Amino acid sequence: MVLCCQLQTRFDAASIASASGRQPALNTTRNMSFVRLQRSRGDACSCRRAMADASPAPAPEPEFTLRCQTAEGERVLEHVMSGDILRDAMRGADPPVDLYTVWGKMMNCNGGGQCGTCIVEVVEGSGYLSERSNAEDRKLKKKPESYRLACQTLIGDGDNSGSVTIKTKPP
Repeated sequence: MVLCCQLQTRFDAASIASASGRQPALNTTRNMSFVRLQRSRGDACSCRRAMADASPAPAPEPEFTLRCQTAEGERVLEHVMSGDILRDAMRGADPPVDLYTVWGKMMNCNGGGQCGTCIVEVVEGSGYLSERSNAEDRKLKKKPESYRLACQTLIGDGDNSGSVTIKTKPP
């Protein structure tokens, strides 16, 4: 019997020896010949390759399309992963979406939710975003409900996909 990928299959000892070029170790149990081939680490077994080929393709990761309306025009960010922070998705784009005003570029809190300089307006898709955090409630108490802090807002819940439209630097 050849032990291959933790599956045990019976083979004829002579055919294994001729195919592999190795001498199998024979054990007799109940008048049957069992073969155990020793494989070196570099050997690839055919059943492992067959199992890898037969395995189903992984499910696609949930992702979003993020539309950013800026003073320069609209930017569309494809393939934003569900569960990402809005600020990180915008800054991670190539080139990054301009999120801050001049003052905000110099004095932002780097995503701590303390300064309020990364404020955005959610135009469409607010149902896909996380609930307002306590930091947002404090900083945005006099602003409309559609205003969010990009550093405190999660896009999706990690399992869903969709589209969100935001406006940067609202009045």
